[in-house]
Amino acid sequence: VAEPAEKSRNGNVRQHALTLLTDMVLDRHGTCIPLLSLCEIMNSICIPIAGERITDLLRIPRNADVDLEEIMIELELCISLLFKPFLHHLKNLVSLEQEFLGIWISMLGIMTHLLGDDEAPMEEDDYDDGIMTREKLFRLTQELGSEHLRNAVMVLIAMNVLVNDDDEAEPSQISSATWAAIGSIGYCRPLIDEWKGTAQC
Repeated sequence: VAEPAEKSRNGNVRQHALTLLTDMVLDRHGTCIPLLSLCEIMNSICIPIAGERITDLLRIPRNADVDLEEIMIELELCISLLFKPFLHHLKNLVSLEQEFLGIWISMLGIMTHLLGDDEAPMEEDDYDDGIMTREKLFRLTQELGSEHLRNAVMVLIAMNVLVNDDDEAEPSQISSATWAAIGSIGYCRPLIDEWKGTAQC
């Protein structure tokens, strides 16, 4: 399943494989994936495939003859492959501190690449006319990625895994790394105080 998700030249095949891979790792029939095996699957399969496909899809040449709607679907599936298994298994993952930290830092790296340095707002007319453009594709992907990242951060705060490092003399490694990464993402920078404020509640 992993190989066609990453390497197939057929977009429909890639989309189907990404969906199957996500469902397999979610393991909806019970928690039967051993925890260390789950960490290995996420580190060596899910995160690299999602990251590589996102990178490739964001490199669309302006003059390329591609179906932007199909690219949007694949980007959504890649973001889901990153976050759905992570959140589904989060309670177990946090019990392995170093493995969890490695997975989370890798995810933050992909989101930093996806969301970029600048917010680069789009013209409203272009955004609302119903026609998918390259700029609209990137904007929608940024919004989707930011929302998934925010949801993950809120869950980590609720679990007391993340704290506001401004209030801690010696913040945890996970808190320091998370806020530093989010602070470096131009798209999320205006939101960081709001997100940190949640950690104080």
